[in-house]
Amino acid sequence: MKLANIVKVLQGMSSEQATQIRREYVYKNNRLYRKVDDQLRFIVPTAMRWRVVRTYHDDMGHFAAEKTLDRLRNDFWFPKMRKYVKSYILACMECVYNKTVTGKAEGQLYIDTVKPIPFMRLHLDHVGSLPKTSRGNQYILGITDPFTKFTVLKAVRSVNTQPVIRALNELTSYFGLPAIVVTDRGTAFTSHNFAEYCKLNGIQHIQTAVRTPRANGSIERINQTVCKCLRASCVSDSDWDTAIRDIQWTLNTNTNATTKYSPNDLIFDFRLRDVVHNRLVQAIHDETNDSQESIDIRRERATKAIEAEQAKWKQRFNRQRKKPSQYQEGDLVVITNVAPSTGFSRKLEPRYRVPYVLGCCK
Repeated sequence: MKLANIVKVLQGMSSEQATQIRREYVYKNNRLYRKVDDQLRFIVPTAMRWRVVRTYHDDMGHFAAEKTLDRLRNDFWFPKMRKYVKSYILACMECVYNKTVTGKAEGQLYIDTVKPIPFMRLHLDHVGSLPKTSRGNQYILGITDPFTKFTVLKAVRSVNTQPVIRALNELTSYFGLPAIVVTDRGTAFTSHNFAEYCKLNGIQHIQTAVRTPRANGSIERINQTVCKCLRASCVSDSDWDTAIRDIQWTLNTNTNATTKYSPNDLIFDFRLRDVVHNRLVQAIHDETNDSQESIDIRRERATKAIEAEQAKWKQRFNRQRKKPSQYQEGDLVVITNVAPSTGFSRKLEPRYRVPYVLGCCK
């Protein structure tokens, strides 16, 4: 029933309908009140609701919906108040710009299926800059195959494109051209020369989104391991590049936790001789007694192990996440404010940038 009709009933003659209304409403001093827990709450007319909610939300610290509702309910009442307050706060631009979203983060894990073919896809990345060695190297170029986990490490002087192309040419001279290479948006991979190299060799180049290193996680995990090994090694800052060869060998001969095989075991059908010159290993290693299962069986088992591990990752990750919001062309969105550090406190800066209109990529 409309509020005006309620007032008329309360002012009119006694009736069955008026009795029911009088149990819930009071008309006093030309104001209409609602009885709530034996207390009177002023009923806010439609035209005043926006101003009242604005006062209790904007002027009192931009608290969340429940806090704002608690304060409002002490003095006011109107139909569907909870829905109105929530809608108002969702549209409050000050809250949108300055408040971080709590609760489960949006976005569930997307599993990129790895084809069980060695070197069909390669992940590339640079580590550095590191202390300059006596040979002038300051960076490490890492290349890894996401199926076998086979990794190539190259100490390089710069993050230019030419050292990357030389390393790829050397690798592909043994194992053939990949169908796909995945990189971040570093200058070595966004250059015209690298684009021409990929085009000439029929390679699809996939670049990860800005500030999402997890999209290139295969090589990022290798980078972490390499840095950990270099820190723990006894080599000096001017000679760290001399340890790269042994680290690469160890990565490729250690059993991988996911595949349950070493990268070498998924590429070669024979056991390679150890290159770290461990005399004890060489003394007890009798190549004639090696009896390994066929490489096809190893690869099949590795594929199943990868799929099983990915399913576990997905289940574990999604347990703490929720499905992403769906957007349409023309929607207004805000973007996280990731302004570079200036040395000054950024605690009071807006968390998000001004709204953008979603367009359609063609």
